[in-house]
Amino acid sequence: MPKRKKTASATPLLDSLSAEQTQAVLARLICDDPALAARAEGVARDFLRIVDSEKIAGSLAGDLAEIEIEDVWKTSGRTRDGGYLYPSERAWEMMDEVVAPYKEEMTAYLRRGMTDESRLSCAGILLGIRRFERNSDSELFDEVPDYCDDAFSSIREEWEADVGDPGQVRLLARFLEEKGLL
Repeated sequence: MPKRKKTASATPLLDSLSAEQTQAVLARLICDDPALAARAEGVARDFLRIVDSEKIAGSLAGDLAEIEIEDVWKTSGRTRDGGYLYPSERAWEMMDEVVAPYKEEMTAYLRRGMTDESRLSCAGILLGIRRFERNSDSELFDEVPDYCDDAFSSIREEWEADVGDPGQVRLLARFLEEKGLL
């Protein structure tokens, strides 16, 4: 098979920029050109519209499964201030730390006015929590047997209150019912 000739980039200087530098260039262009700003907003909206609940669920379940019980035990116990952090408290904290970025993205969609995408993100989080609970043999369950139920309920209730749209709430409930999560 003949080797393909590598073509020169049309923008070698731009290709050499770091992500931070590229962001600065883009920000400057957008500030200087309202038409470009509107176009960039549209591209960003199109990009953000791609929310895959199944992918979110798989990612979250995998991230939760990566928490090792040994790490819980190593980071619990006596604290510097003379207190004591129980392994169950530490396990809960560690699981919350894993879930937090997913919740932040879900909330960011609401701030952007993208309620459908926020619902899909919420659905992925809830599905991921249940998938972890049902498919994992993690020793974390020995320390925090109620975490998944509590997190599932609180995330759902928080999203429903934040979205404030009965139609969106019904769509989420339908999804959860279809997945056997209710």
